[in-house]
Amino acid sequence: MAKSTGGSSGPQGNGSKPPAGKGKGATSARGRQSVAAARRTNPGSNRTQLIIGSIAVVLIAAVVIVGLVLNKKNNVVPEDNYGYSTKSTATASTDGVITFANGSGVTIETYEDALCPVCGEFEKQFGQQMAKAVDEGRLTVQLHMLTFLDQASASKDYSTRAYAALLAVAHEAGSTPGLAMKFHSMLFDEGTQPEESGSTDLTNEQLGDLAVKAGAPASVKESIVAAKYLDEAKAGSVTSSARLQAAIGKVGTPSILKDGAAVNINSVDWLSNLLN
Repeated sequence: MAKSTGGSSGPQGNGSKPPAGKGKGATSARGRQSVAAARRTNPGSNRTQLIIGSIAVVLIAAVVIVGLVLNKKNNVVPEDNYGYSTKSTATASTDGVITFANGSGVTIETYEDALCPVCGEFEKQFGQQMAKAVDEGRLTVQLHMLTFLDQASASKDYSTRAYAALLAVAHEAGSTPGLAMKFHSMLFDEGTQPEESGSTDLTNEQLGDLAVKAGAPASVKESIVAAKYLDEAKAGSVTSSARLQAAIGKVGTPSILKDGAAVNINSVDWLSNLLN
């Protein structure tokens, strides 16, 4: 009978002993070889991962820095030392468009809502630059006031009443240098412009007081308190909204048009580029 040569099926467990040359020593040797191989391989892999990680961090940092620089640039106030207009005059057309001018210059259309917070930011950033350009005769502004935010005001009609107040100033005291454009700017001043969906807004009495503060006579305040131009404001908003919708396919504020086409106002240089 042939003797068993090993294997796990032997009745006496003859195969339980490792074959010659494949004992613990051999296993340890293989383990040492594997560790050595890993030591030879992993350092390069780790270095590659570190390099890739470092590059990623640098790229992310660069993107953040560029974003911060661009954001800072686009939030720059081009003219922050001029103040309100002092030379412009104002006229109001039959369809409620208020024109600020001191000569001719480049003509633009502006669309705003007195309650619009973004319009407030727009006026804060560009209002003085526009006032200066108008006073210098380089710019003519055709102002379209919209009233779609009425329902977001505490009184449910603030946008319309503020527009009516502006019409009163333009109609009755528009020839007073700087007055109407100054009053328009004051409507958006921080601390004066009500908050959208806020709990309070300005009464007609307060709007009249603001007009007097801007330099309007008491008779203009009386017209504001009496809401003399309220119907004109309602009709003007409808007409201007339709015009803006036809021009750019939507109604939103603030919007600027030049020759009937939308102007990109996301760049801080938009007005400078137009004037130049």
